[in-house]
Amino acid sequence: MNATDLLRNPPTFDAVGELTIEALAPLSMVARMPGKFYRSQAHPTREMLYGMLENALGWHIGKVERDTLLKELAKLHGKPTSVSGADYRSLLQFHVRFETAILPSVTFYSDYWSQHLHTTGLSFANGSREYDKSAIPIMSALASKQITVSDKASASRDPRVLTGFVAKQEVHLEVLRPLFPQYYVSPTPREYVIPNGDYHFRVVTSGAVASELCLAVCDPAAPLYLGSNDGWVEAGWRDLN
Repeated sequence: MNATDLLRNPPTFDAVGELTIEALAPLSMVARMPGKFYRSQAHPTREMLYGMLENALGWHIGKVERDTLLKELAKLHGKPTSVSGADYRSLLQFHVRFETAILPSVTFYSDYWSQHLHTTGLSFANGSREYDKSAIPIMSALASKQITVSDKASASRDPRVLTGFVAKQEVHLEVLRPLFPQYYVSPTPREYVIPNGDYHFRVVTSGAVASELCLAVCDPAAPLYLGSNDGWVEAGWRDLN
């Protein structure tokens, strides 16, 4: 059964399963849009669980298509109630409920996370780890302060600067931009947790959805994670009916 047909069926909530999640790496489960510090939850929110299960099912649906389908499902099943801090809206929320949970204790710690930020300014020249090999001489000259990069109108836009430059020359950023990705890396403090055991959730759904979830969890369409995409997990499913 395809995803659309499965979701259009009336939710019955006559099947019960146990979802088990084992963390394979430290998890950073940020539920709200952060400020300067990404603070982690101790356990996953229901939106994170929905996202993990949709990832297992291979439901990688774009925002426009997702919003259209959500409107259709709302007319069939009622108003959706699940929205994450990042504006993620689950398609499974109409058919899947998470009830009793057994949650492990966790150990918290903080580390720096490499956040990739889009930029149209000067940050890419000093923040990006990746660039075209032809920029190596320029990067060496920047590091030794032989040249500077700026967005001033007086800065040189001559592309020949890539093969030869003079000391203290000021180079316009538009000369370098084609050699760099359009993002830069910003070290950002982020909180992580190490669960001291597995997460267990009692899941109530329909028989058809339970069958699909069992197959998907046992053989996921994509690697499973919670929170940030480096928070890899393994999941298991057990029918409780």
